[in-house]
Order: sequence, then structure tokens, then C-alpha cells
Amino acid sequence: MGQISTPPPPPWLDPTVFLSSLVWSLLRTLVTFFICFVLGIASLGILDKLTPGVREIYNVRSSPLSTALFALGVFVFLTFSILASVIAPLPIGISSGLGETVNPLLLLAYRLTALLAGFVLSLVFAALYYRLLAKIKPFGISLDSINKEPIATGVYVLGFLLFLGAVVYVALVIPA
Repeated sequence: MGQISTPPPPPWLDPTVFLSSLVWSLLRTLVTFFICFVLGIASLGILDKLTPGVREIYNVRSSPLSTALFALGVFVFLTFSILASVIAPLPIGISSGLGETVNPLLLLAYRLTALLAGFVLSLVFAALYYRLLAKIKPFGISLDSINKEPIATGVYVLGFLLFLGAVVYVALVIPA
């Protein structure tokens, strides 16, 4: 008489699988969020250099309202960053469909590559936007005029940070 064996429980019910997945997810989220924060701060310095007619950092500091608008932009950017860092697909411990288990470090590398590509593209777009907006008819709008008013500069930086946050969000949640 043969013994009836019970099948092993699914891997997702195994506490070690759950805990290792949780650790990898938290580590990935923290690393990605920190990198996004650094890229966001770096982007402001780069934006300041790309737009020589606008002194973003100086102007934002000169008015409490422009500083508040800047802070709002940073908070929204970081919100996009943390949200995308948490929800970005990362199938740890799940078969990729190619017969191999997905390597979390490889997926992190893919995410960071997409993130850096989005970061670079957003800065290229910002530079083109600044340079071409005044030359495109019928607009003829020079962004240098926002340099006259700190609040206008704060709104401009807020808009850039919203755009950068959306780019970061898309770069992180795009399927790998």
C-alpha cells in the first residue's frame, strides 16, 4: 500500500520566500528612491546651467512663495518616485516564462537604466523647450522673462519637477 503524499505548499506561502521577496522589494525601493532623489537634485543644478537666462536656484531662494512652490515640486517629484519605486513590477521568485527565475539584481539594473534614460531625455527636452519656445511661431515666448519674478521662477521649477516626476514614474513602471 502506497502512502498518499501531500503536495508541498506553493512557494508564496513559504515564509522564507515571502521574507526574501520583501527584503529585495524594500531594498530595491530604497535604492531606487535614493537614486531618484539624487537625480532630482542634480537635475535642478543642470537645469540652472541649461537655462542661462533664468537663475532658478537664486530666484527660488529670494521669495517665501517661490520657495514654497519649489518645495511643492520636490514633494510631488518624490511622491512620483516613491510610488513608482514601490509599484514597479519586480517578479522575484517567479519564473520569467523563459525557464529561468528572474534575477532581482538584473531587474534592478534594467530599472536603473530606464530611469537614467528618462532623466537624460527629460533634461534634453527641457533644454530644447527653453531654446526653441522663443523661436517657434506663433508663440515667441522667451522663458528668460520669468527671471524677473521669483514666483514665476518657482512655478517654472515646479512645472519642471512635475514633468521630471512623471518621466521617472513612467521609467520605473515600464515593463522590464
